[in-house]
Amino acid sequence: MPTVEEISKMIEQLYTMDRIISAMQKKPHDYGGQLLYANEAHTLKAIAQSEGISQAELSGQMFRTKGATSVVVDKLVEKGLVVRTREDGNQRRYLLTLTERGWAVHQAHLAYDEAHAAWAAQHLGLSEADLAGVNRSLEQVIQFYSEHYLRSGQPVTPEV
Repeated sequence: MPTVEEISKMIEQLYTMDRIISAMQKKPHDYGGQLLYANEAHTLKAIAQSEGISQAELSGQMFRTKGATSVVVDKLVEKGLVVRTREDGNQRRYLLTLTERGWAVHQAHLAYDEAHAAWAAQHLGLSEADLAGVNRSLEQVIQFYSEHYLRSGQPVTPEV
């Protein structure tokens, strides 16, 4: 069983990684001639992986409020990458799909991520086994906090 000290250290490392990712997300990247912020690119990816997903479902999947999701989706619609259509028989529920251009930009994003992963693999100095262990650990941490901290999408204060 891990010590409280090691768990605290891990949480601090995750906060540091969050700050690094936040800094990276402040600069848009060109994906096949389309400038997108990381938040937009990953929202596009989530829609591509679940075409026809509703905005509410996307909010839950991305751990975002419905309002924040709506803002990002609005930007993707304005850029001609996503189509928002009302569900038949339900005037309040919007379903999201990619346009042809959206698919092209999504493919450019996937190619960029693959090139980035190749670059990191070359320069990180970690073995396949090291990375597999990190990934297994991260999967467990994500599952734990998803189940015990984000019940119904709402933060829960742990009992101490």
